[in-house]
Amino acid sequence: MKNYAILLVILIAIIFLGSVSLPSIFGQVSQVDTNVKVLSYSWYSNPAGDFIVVGEVQNVGGYILSLVSLNALVYASDGTEIVSGSTTAYASYLLPQQKAPFYIDFGNPGADSNSIYSSVSYVDFTVSNAPTTKDSEYAGLSLNPVFSGVVEGTYIVLGAINNIGNQTADSIRLVGTYYNSAGTVVAVGFNNINGSLTPNNSTEFTVSEFDATPNLVAQISNYSLLVQTSTLQNTLSASSPSPSSSSFDSSRLIYPVVVTVVIVVIAVMVLAFLKRRRNLPPPPPPPSKF
Repeated sequence: MKNYAILLVILIAIIFLGSVSLPSIFGQVSQVDTNVKVLSYSWYSNPAGDFIVVGEVQNVGGYILSLVSLNALVYASDGTEIVSGSTTAYASYLLPQQKAPFYIDFGNPGADSNSIYSSVSYVDFTVSNAPTTKDSEYAGLSLNPVFSGVVEGTYIVLGAINNIGNQTADSIRLVGTYYNSAGTVVAVGFNNINGSLTPNNSTEFTVSEFDATPNLVAQISNYSLLVQTSTLQNTLSASSPSPSSSSFDSSRLIYPVVVTVVIVVIAVMVLAFLKRRRNLPPPPPPPSKF
């Protein structure tokens, strides 16, 4: 009976240890890449009185990410949470080391907005969505800015978008990120380009910041542009594999499952043998010497 109890405990331990590897494998089905870094951010009140936070994220990992989303908590200097919000960075697909801006409108809390937001100390960001993907945007678009500066109270960037590849680009969007002299993001803006752009052709663009005010425009000293399209790249680079759910290999489940089943079968057979042995009649006594 003692041997039976010990074997039963060992069996339970083996089954448990064999199963703990399965959740980690299944977890890869909905993998979220956390290699997203918030590089800089700032805040301001727009002309409507809404509290705005702008900033920039970077994909610091080795895989393409899609629809990078953030949750944001705004805190006062005493650690009190003031308001929360969420946003998605202005990039459908974020390549390794690529950057993209974000814009969060927390709304207008009312008459006390100035006193409430004057106490803001910092914003805490967490990544809520950043799945890896094998897809990437068509990379045949290039930018040729020809002018940047303040025009009628707005910081304007003018130029041309050239299609130097072999695919037609649809639903083009140009995103602008604007920095102060310290390199901190102080404004964000984008412009959608109507129509399609066929290979070996170009189109003009104009992009400016949201919420233009004299104070905001005066802070801008530099900018960066990101051109995007809904057209996907036909041929993916072999150097950019993705461990996303679409590439999950179910064969990896076979080994732990088979091993666990074999162990269980063997243990059951041993238990059955011991039980049968216990139920056998006792052996006859040794012959008497007398």
